[in-house]
Amino acid sequence: MTSTIGAISFDCRDPYAQARFWAEVLGFTDDPDNPNAPDDPEALLIDPRGLHPAIAFLPVPEPKDRKNRVHLDLVPEVRRDVEVERVLALGATLVGDFRKPDGTGWATLADPEGNEFCIERSTAERPDRPQPVDTGLRPMPDGYHTSGEREMLEGMLDWYRAGVVAKVADASHRVATATPLRSPTSLAGLVKHLALVEDSWWAEDFAGLPEADWYAAVDWGADRDWEFHTVDDEPLSLQLERYQAACERGRQIAAGRDLDEIGADTSRREFSLRFVYLHLIEETARHLGHLDVLRELLDGTTGE
Repeated sequence: MTSTIGAISFDCRDPYAQARFWAEVLGFTDDPDNPNAPDDPEALLIDPRGLHPAIAFLPVPEPKDRKNRVHLDLVPEVRRDVEVERVLALGATLVGDFRKPDGTGWATLADPEGNEFCIERSTAERPDRPQPVDTGLRPMPDGYHTSGEREMLEGMLDWYRAGVVAKVADASHRVATATPLRSPTSLAGLVKHLALVEDSWWAEDFAGLPEADWYAAVDWGADRDWEFHTVDDEPLSLQLERYQAACERGRQIAAGRDLDEIGADTSRREFSLRFVYLHLIEETARHLGHLDVLRELLDGTTGE
């Protein structure tokens, strides 16, 4: 008979602070039946996916005064160097950098109380990695290249819309919400932004309909990047649901209308249905390029 690991325990001075740091690093959560509080004598984190042992934080009176004999080796979902920068921003310190020019190696960091751990290469960076999912655009259907103007505009926009959905396919929550750039740009944020763009142009600006419920109460003066700042606690599936619903709403609004028809909201300038198609093709194609680069940067998934 053998034993299994029920929990990995850390001796520390401040269990609650340590738990908060490691929850951010690992994506672990409090036990829903016993959430951690700042004045609790101990703290416990669990893996919400049920894949890994729990981590416990136990108080001890003395500070850490020597190198720990056991440490964690972390394999991130995103690329190693992106994860190192993220964890450093959470409060870790770099103890030793063993990354090599050929991409191999690891970085040794320490948590806020000095416990060392390593961040290794992600699965996508290893030579024996599984073949990544090809999230590229499928070929445009035959006929659009020589079709009439209306069919060409509709077909091109739908082609890029399908690319957006394909580009984020199977992305984990951590990959979808990672922000490796200086801006808050993320995969999930871009999908939510595109849902907002689709609905605002078709429903509000062209048809004069009310805003969708999910953003009607947003104070844009307080946060112009609201859609990017509000995806951490929402599943990617919700962003895709909103996006695809907005696209379908647009199709229904445009159906049967003439390309020269002028939109309802002319407070800034007049614009036609033709302009809405052209603008959304440009906007969707531009952000699809952003999604493409972000996805490859974060987890190595490729596709033209």
